[in-house]
Amino acid sequence: MNVIKKAFGISTRIKVLILCVIVLILAASIMCGRLVWFQQGLYKTPEITAIDVGAVPTANYQPVVDKPVMGEGHVVIDLAHNNNLLVDDLSPLKDRLQARGATVETFTGDGSLGAYLHEATALVVIAPGQRYTASELKAVIDFVEDGGQLLLVADPTRPVSYGDPNDPYSSPYDALYATSAVPAINSLANAFGIVYYDDYLYNLEDNAGSYRNVKFTAFEKNALTKDVETLVLFVTHSLSSDGVSLIAGDKNTLSPVRSGETNLAAAALTTDQRVLALGDLTFMTAPYHTVEDNDQFLSNIANWLATDKRDRNDLEDFPYIFDEPIDLVQVGGETLDPQLIVQSSKWQASFEQAGHMLSLRAEADPEHDAIFVGTFKDTEVVDELLSSNGVTLTVTVEKGEDEEKVAGSIGIKGLGTVTVEGTTLLVLDRSSERVAIIVLAPDMEKAIEATGRLIDHDLSGCVRADAVTVCSTGEAPTKPKEPEEPSDGGELPPAAGRILVIASDDKPVGARTGAPEFEAILSDSYDVTVWYTSRDGPPTVDDVEGYDAYIIDTGDYAADEADIDIFAAFAEIESAGVMFIGAQPLPFFVDFEPIDDLQVADTTHPLAAGFEPGEILALSASESGVPAVVAAEDEGDTAEGTSIVFRRGPDSSSPGTAVVIASEDEALNIRMIIALFSFYRLPEDAQRTFALNAAAWLVGAEE
Repeated sequence: MNVIKKAFGISTRIKVLILCVIVLILAASIMCGRLVWFQQGLYKTPEITAIDVGAVPTANYQPVVDKPVMGEGHVVIDLAHNNNLLVDDLSPLKDRLQARGATVETFTGDGSLGAYLHEATALVVIAPGQRYTASELKAVIDFVEDGGQLLLVADPTRPVSYGDPNDPYSSPYDALYATSAVPAINSLANAFGIVYYDDYLYNLEDNAGSYRNVKFTAFEKNALTKDVETLVLFVTHSLSSDGVSLIAGDKNTLSPVRSGETNLAAAALTTDQRVLALGDLTFMTAPYHTVEDNDQFLSNIANWLATDKRDRNDLEDFPYIFDEPIDLVQVGGETLDPQLIVQSSKWQASFEQAGHMLSLRAEADPEHDAIFVGTFKDTEVVDELLSSNGVTLTVTVEKGEDEEKVAGSIGIKGLGTVTVEGTTLLVLDRSSERVAIIVLAPDMEKAIEATGRLIDHDLSGCVRADAVTVCSTGEAPTKPKEPEEPSDGGELPPAAGRILVIASDDKPVGARTGAPEFEAILSDSYDVTVWYTSRDGPPTVDDVEGYDAYIIDTGDYAADEADIDIFAAFAEIESAGVMFIGAQPLPFFVDFEPIDDLQVADTTHPLAAGFEPGEILALSASESGVPAVVAAEDEGDTAEGTSIVFRRGPDSSSPGTAVVIASEDEALNIRMIIALFSFYRLPEDAQRTFALNAAAWLVGAEE
C-alpha cells in the first residue's frame, strides 16, 4: 500500500509540473501576441516635460536659538510598552530637557510604573505598541490628578513592532501587515478625554513636498504655541478631545476616514492643561525638528515638561510632601524604642533622594515639619492635632501577665467608628504652616511598619476621610465578643458567626469600599475577616471556605470583568448567605445613573427592621462620581422568595427602581442580597442598622 501511495504521489507531482509548464507556455504566447498586435513597429520614447523645480513645495529649515526656561522637573520617559522608537528619536527632546535642568529618567519595566511616578513631575509616552494595564492606568490618572504632566505622542508610521525595536520593518510581516498602534495609545488617552483616530491627515493644496506633510497655521493661543507661526507635521493622526484643540488644519486638511470633516485637530490639550496629545512623532526628530517653526514648538514643549507643577498634598506623596527640616518623634514612652532608631537610619536614604533630611528627636520643634510615631495608649502629645482633624480615641489598656492589650475604638468624622485592634491610623495635619504626619497603631512594631508603608507608597487596603487614613494590619479579633443583654428587654443580638468581607478595591476607576465600616460594626458580634483584593489578590476557593456569610463590597468603583474572578471562588460553596453591595456590584449591568437617596419599600422584611415605612435615607456625596446601577423596572410581583426592600428615593435619577433586593432559596439553603449603592454613603446610624440586619439574615441561612 505504501508503495502504491508513493508511486501515485510521484505521478501526481509530474502531472502538476507538466501542467505548470503548459500554463507558462500559453502565457508567454499570449504576451507575444499582445506585443505583436499592440506594438507594431519600433518603440519610440515619448517626450516628457521637464519638472519645474520652483513649483514643488519645499521645506524651510530654520533652527532656533534655544532659550531654556530653567525648571526642577523630573521627567520619566516610558519605554516599557513595546514602543516603536529608534535609538536617536528622542535626542532633540532629551537635549532640551537637560538644558533646562530637568532630570530625565527612562522606565523600561523594571519595577512598577506607579513607583517611578512618585518622584516624577512629568511622564512622556511615545509610540506605545502595548496597552496599559488597569493598575498602570490608575497610577497615571492619580499622577495627573496630583498635578503631574503627561505628554502623549503617536504616529501613523509607527505601527506595533514585533521585531528589532531599532528597525520597525525588520520582518516582512511588519512591512506587509502592520498592526495599528492606535488601540495602545487610546488605552491611556481615553482616560483623559482624548481619542486618536486610525488615520492620517493630508492636504493637496498646501504642503511641504508631499500631501501628507501638512502645514499648520491655526493654533490655540497658549504658551506651547508661543512664537509658532507655521508647523509641519510629517504624517499625523487626527484627534478629538473634550479639551482644547491646540493645532488644527484648514478646510483643505482632510482625513481619509473622517469624510466631510474639516478643522481637524492634530494636537489637543486637556485636563486643566496637564495632558498634551500629539499625532506626529517625526517633527520632534532630527532633522525634521528644524523645519519651519517645529524647533520653536519643541522648545516650548520642553519648557512645559521641565516645570514642576505637582501638588504634593497627600500621603502618597511621602516624603516629597515635606519641607526641611523634618523631625521624627516618638509619641509617648519614657525611653526611645530601639526599633525606631534602627528604622530612622534606613529611612534616611528615601528622604535624601527627595532632597530632605530626617532628624530623630525627643520632641518636635514647632518650626519644623514632623512625623509622630506611637501607640494608641499614649497620645497626649498629639491629642490636639487628632482633635482638630476630627479624630476621637476611646482606648483601654488591659495588663496581662506578659503584655498589655490595647482595646477601644476610633471615632472619625465622615467615616464612622473603627476598632483599635487590627487598625493603623495615619493623620496628615496641615492646619498650620508646618506639615505633620501622625502614625498610631496598637503597638510600636505595627506603627513602624505603617511608616514603612508610607515610604513604600503602599496604602492598599486603606480608606481615607479627608486628612485621616485608616489601614488594616491584617489582623482581626480571633474570638467575637459575647453579645450583651439588651437594656430594653428586647431580643438578643444575633448568634455569632464567621463573616468574610471582600473589598473589591483593585479597579482603576473609583474611590473606596465600605469594608472598614462593616468591620467596625459587625466585629462586636461576629468573627469578621476583611479581604482586600488590591492587597491580597482575588480569593480562591480555599480562601472563602468555612464562613457563614459573605459580603462582597465593590464600593464606589466602576464594575470590571475582573470581578468574575471573585465569583469563581464561590464555586464550591454549598450553602451560605451572600451580599453583593456597591455602586456597580456586578459586571453585567448596563444602565447607570447617579443615586442620592434610598426609600424603604418593604418593612416586613428583616433587612428593614428598625426603619420606618417609606423612610427616606439621604446619601452623602460620592467620592468618585461613579454612577450606580439602575435596576430594570420590575413588572408585576417579584419572583417567589424575592423582595425589593429599598428603592431609589425621590431625589435620585430613576426614582422608585429597586436598590436592595433580597432573595432566598430554602431548598438550596442560600440567601442573597444585591444592594446597588455604596455602603459608606449611608448615614452612620443607618449604616449600623442595615449592616446588623443584613448580617443576621445572611448568617441565618445556616440555621
